Amino acid sequence: MKQKPVLYSVYDVAFRLIDHALNDNEYLQPQKLHRLLYLAQGYFGASYHGAMLMPALFIAEEAGPIEPNLYVLMEETRPDVRLKSINDKTRHFIESVWRQFGHHSVDHLNASIRNHSPYQEAWRSGPGTLISFEDMVTFYAAVRKSATTPEAEEVVRPRVMRSHKGKPVATTDWRPRRLK
Repeated sequence: MKQKPVLYSVYDVAFRLIDHALNDNEYLQPQKLHRLLYLAQGYFGASYHGAMLMPALFIAEEAGPIEPNLYVLMEETRPDVRLKSINDKTRHFIESVWRQFGHHSVDHLNASIRNHSPYQEAWRSGPGTLISFEDMVTFYAAVRKSATTPEAEEVVRPRVMRSHKGKPVATTDWRPRRLK
């Protein structure tokens, strides 16, 4: 699956999630950040026909999936990185991921993601195994709502815009189905 990621780096998403947490007066634990990034990558692919949100690869570790490059870079402190601007649709998606999953504890996110098949398949091959992006997209596109896993349509919330008469209306992107 050759594709160009929507964002330039994983840091574009990570630092925006950290900023959302700070705006909510919350400390974003490193494990929670990695789980949110994993969910963002999977749900973005599921919502936008396999498109990749960021050029990030996740590996299966005991606690859950991690993005190893981000893990190494942020081991001590947040580096001073200049973020590139992102479009409104992508910004809205990142905000939607934060609203959907940001209030959950690290333990809750770990427990639910460890039950998802892409992580389980990689974990069975051993710690440090790459989690397939294609498996993530397939899983999150097919998932049906459960107590711990929402459907892809529920993650991307509608944007509120104004109609020609000035009334607020909820809008979502048009996503035609893929022809096989």
